[in-house]
Amino acid sequence: MSAVDNLLNKSCICRHWACVVLAVAGLSMVAAVPPAWSGVLDRIAESGQMVAGTRADTPPFASRRAGGGFEGFSVDLLEILRAAVEAEVGRPVSLELRAVTPADRLDRVAAGELHIVCGITTPTWEREAVVDFTVPFFRDGTRVLSYRETVEAGVTLDTMRIGVAQGTTTSAIVAEELPTAAFTTYPDMDSAMAALAAGEIDGVSNIGVALLGLASRAEPRRSVVLLPRTAPLGTEALSCVVPEDDSDWRDLINHTLVGLYDGIGDYRGAYVDLYDRWFGRDGVMVYPLDRSTRDYLEHINIWAQ
Repeated sequence: MSAVDNLLNKSCICRHWACVVLAVAGLSMVAAVPPAWSGVLDRIAESGQMVAGTRADTPPFASRRAGGGFEGFSVDLLEILRAAVEAEVGRPVSLELRAVTPADRLDRVAAGELHIVCGITTPTWEREAVVDFTVPFFRDGTRVLSYRETVEAGVTLDTMRIGVAQGTTTSAIVAEELPTAAFTTYPDMDSAMAALAAGEIDGVSNIGVALLGLASRAEPRRSVVLLPRTAPLGTEALSCVVPEDDSDWRDLINHTLVGLYDGIGDYRGAYVDLYDRWFGRDGVMVYPLDRSTRDYLEHINIWAQ
């Protein structure tokens, strides 16, 4: 049994349509309430396939395996969502994963190519004009990764040359918080990290978990620091991206995500199991779930019982 299967078995995260009892001529009969789906759920029910996007360059959040395919926190999250969709539509559903970039992820959802994207995506009102967002499933701070030798040589944040990925909210945060720094846009995080290694820039900015993941697989390994060392430049909540105006689909994803957070206040439950697999003490990269993020996710559930 896989780690994802264990997570699914430990949580109750799937919706089931109720049945209604109809009395006809003194006889009772049970009739299933027909689904009111439209859009994505109808297409998945017909095809048996959920088409999702995720990043290929943000380990261990999401990246390509050496032998092909994808792995990471958001990949396992999408598998949990797939199982919930399968229970909802009442037929086997497979998960097809496609790599997305910060520049194309929203357009591909809006165009109907992808049913959902779960990765390092922050909701903004501008983005909300073309897609919808689910409740958040992660939160982290925006920082700048630099080599320790660069910092020790006296290069400060406000004078750094900083690389950011195209199509991200990071550039706006860096520009606002570090107005005297110079920043360069790259097509993806791998390109920005390559520029850092070549000495073309002094730092790379993104959320902390993504930066440490990229640094952990860099060759040769070099000592790095995350700046600022105390409070981050900004705090970003990460949500899944779904098509606009498809409430049945968005509701199912939200219901599943909120179910994952059961027990998180006591650092237990399905979400904590998933988080620890990738970021816990024995995970791929140690990045503890801090109290403020725990509390934030715990209180996301705004729906009355």
